Amino acid sequence: MKILIPPVLGILVVLLTGRLYEGFPFARIWIFFLLIFSIVFLFFSRYTISRITKKVLKQKGYSSVSLIWDYNSNITVLKSLRRKTQKIIYGIFLLFSDTILLALSYYLAYFLRFKVSTVAELYKRYYVEENYIFYSFIFIIISILMFALYNLYDRDRIYRGSGYYSRLIKVIFINIVLIMLAGYVFNMFTFSRIWLLMLALFSLVIILAGRFFIEFITQKIINQFRASPRTIIIGIGENARRIEDSLKKYSSEGGLILGHIDTRERFERYGKYSSSFKFVGYLEDIKNLIASNNIHRVIIAGPEFKYFETLEMLEQLKGLDVTVLIFPGFFEFSMRRLSMREIGGVPLMQVANIGFFGFNLFLKNALDYLLGVIIFIIFIPIYLFVGMLIKLDSKGPVFFKQKRMTKDCRIFYMYKFRTMYIDAEERLKDLLQFSEVDGPIFKMKNDPRITRVGRFLRKFSIDELPQIINVLKGELSLVGPRPPIPSEVEKYEEWEMKRLNVKQGITGLWQISGRSELSFEEMTRLDLYYIQNWSIEMDIKIIIKTIPAVLFGKGAY
Repeated sequence: MKILIPPVLGILVVLLTGRLYEGFPFARIWIFFLLIFSIVFLFFSRYTISRITKKVLKQKGYSSVSLIWDYNSNITVLKSLRRKTQKIIYGIFLLFSDTILLALSYYLAYFLRFKVSTVAELYKRYYVEENYIFYSFIFIIISILMFALYNLYDRDRIYRGSGYYSRLIKVIFINIVLIMLAGYVFNMFTFSRIWLLMLALFSLVIILAGRFFIEFITQKIINQFRASPRTIIIGIGENARRIEDSLKKYSSEGGLILGHIDTRERFERYGKYSSSFKFVGYLEDIKNLIASNNIHRVIIAGPEFKYFETLEMLEQLKGLDVTVLIFPGFFEFSMRRLSMREIGGVPLMQVANIGFFGFNLFLKNALDYLLGVIIFIIFIPIYLFVGMLIKLDSKGPVFFKQKRMTKDCRIFYMYKFRTMYIDAEERLKDLLQFSEVDGPIFKMKNDPRITRVGRFLRKFSIDELPQIINVLKGELSLVGPRPPIPSEVEKYEEWEMKRLNVKQGITGLWQISGRSELSFEEMTRLDLYYIQNWSIEMDIKIIIKTIPAVLFGKGAY
């Protein structure tokens, strides 16, 4: 009987809404079908998942437990499910949520157009309520079919950056066109154009928000209970190490990395250099390792192996229920720049030509100046208040200016609120030995040169606000690698000099990925990744993510 509780409660909420808003379009036949559909769908979903669960439990020696009503008791079972089973459960969950969100979008557009609008009475004769109610089912069915056609229920093919969201937006607008086409072909009734526009808008916003929320909750569950894809990495070299580090630090779907495997020959030769790895077995035993450890994903560190060795690995993995991924050796390229092509039977990787030139550069500069002016005006009261605090706290000027380097090693003066005592530069040489960051830069958590007010300003990056002046002068960008001081650049290795190929910025990838908690090498690699894969969308995302990083002061000192 528990399965009846959610749909019955939902129907009661619907009826209560109808009472609160007189005339809300809920026909009794629609209420009846909604109740039946909800019960049948929940029963089918629970039955399917229960059958899968019982099968897994029987294989693993557990007693039968319900996945729906006793979630906490089934975490062990959920973690033991094979990848295909997890995909089925996830797809069913998305299907159910999409049905609810699409219905919500449809009736919200209907309600606002025909029940709330001040001109609703004028159009009463032009619409028939039953037609719109009937077409709600058509809209939901078409939408679900289109989502499935575009692989929006396959978890292996969604949530892969902007490509997923562009597909989702495309499908929603295709749905609207198909609805219009269906009305025209069957000559049933004329749609309100305003209603169609509202339906497109609400569908877009609600589905995107719903999918984003579902993925957020899913990742929370994965992170909490480790119900994530179990991964092994083939390789024990530098590439394999960086793959593991990147997955653990920057990927919400990195999953549970069991460890590394390699051939006996390679382990005997290079194993002594790989003490930091968790070595779990030899490549010759990979089938047993996958079966005994319930592995879902295998990542091959491609550049570490010869061509025929990689082919041999793929042959061994053929037919196994695992996702096989090969790292091509390009850490600095994102998938939005890479695409696979075949010319004359030869598989090739195409690299998109994007960068800081032409119209792209114009857009970036326009964004800098536009946001720079807005931020400067908004924070004028903050400038005055912070300036007063600095003056009251210690002797010296309000602003601190320092020589920094930007694109092509050009020197400029960068402005900040003063956070240190006036003799800070002279005391630096005595503190260099206490630097807590490797590489040419100096960072120290409890730097004695920092004032009381300065410590607060640094924690929340308020001291960086005057750099908006540098942005308006064209010396800095809002987003980009942080500008180094000349003495640091003198210690750069050749590959690190690539940071200076673009205009430097106030915030960047490493500021939203750990800030001072990262090593200098990690900071530099993130900067190079930004340079190689820059886009206006990336800049906007970094600016948005900078806000919580600043508010919570994570990794700052």
